[in-house]
Amino acid sequence: MTPAQNMFTFLSRQAVTAATPMILAGVGELVGELSGVINIGIEGTMLMGCIAAYTVTGVSGHGTVGLLAAMAAGMVMAVIFAAASVWGRADQIVAGTAMDLLGVGLSGMIWMMYQNWRENLGFSTALPRGSGFSAVPIPVLHDIAYLGPVLFDQYALCYVTIGLCVVMWWVLRRTRLGLIIRALGDAPEACHAAGVRVRLGRSLCLLFAGACSGAAGAYLSIMQTHAFASDMTGGEGFVVLALVIFGRWKLPGLIGGCLFFGLINSLQQTLQTARYASQNTALHALTHVPFQFFQMLPYLAAIIALAIMSRKAPGPRYINVPWPEVKT
Repeated sequence: MTPAQNMFTFLSRQAVTAATPMILAGVGELVGELSGVINIGIEGTMLMGCIAAYTVTGVSGHGTVGLLAAMAAGMVMAVIFAAASVWGRADQIVAGTAMDLLGVGLSGMIWMMYQNWRENLGFSTALPRGSGFSAVPIPVLHDIAYLGPVLFDQYALCYVTIGLCVVMWWVLRRTRLGLIIRALGDAPEACHAAGVRVRLGRSLCLLFAGACSGAAGAYLSIMQTHAFASDMTGGEGFVVLALVIFGRWKLPGLIGGCLFFGLINSLQQTLQTARYASQNTALHALTHVPFQFFQMLPYLAAIIALAIMSRKAPGPRYINVPWPEVKT
């Protein structure tokens, strides 16, 4: 392949890698919002997934156990949020903000406790060799020109995410369960009249969303980086919220938005590296540009795209409206 083709393949593969945790968390948030509940605490839930996966993997030596722990941590966060917003009828935005702060603070505290505990025992805080996940190339498919290295040389959770997207698209558009989920956000009165327990249904959707966000956090800590750092999600949870709106509460639009964000993020990382290594005058001139400018680009692109695409976005009618609704 030519250098241009190699660069395209590299950027595309990195875009898919970067987009996977956002797609995974986004599928859960999409289901939650379709049911009528918006959770802006995704960032905190992802961080809890990060720390749960990393610490449990470090102790057990098994990445699969860490992944399950991350999903469990995400579901615990979802239970707390559901208790406050669905059953306690608290404002969803306020409750979600509290969950975000809880996740940031609690994950940082657990990390400090884990570091002190491991150091007192004389152990390293790094993951045991072989306990994290590595990319899993799929034989034959990996050799397909252009498409193979992009889609079929990823982490196993990426393949699971692709399968989950297909299943959820079918469920939401073709099944009675999908109809109920959408009705929970658009016509909860009709659900109640049909014998569907609205608050229980919304709580179950939030549990699913919590498991997805927790798994997305595990992807960041024990797959993509094999490390943990405070605030390592870097605002991706908030970007997921924006991309659900950008996709107009449709799964294909959400996936497209996540891939677009991943591509811009991959491009800015490549530019940061190339500006120092390249002899090209134009690229070398970028060495005088602060690195924060490059880090800003994906988020700036997401804001611009959201501003353009979210006009008159047909969201669920009863999103952020508690059930039963208080009549005044």
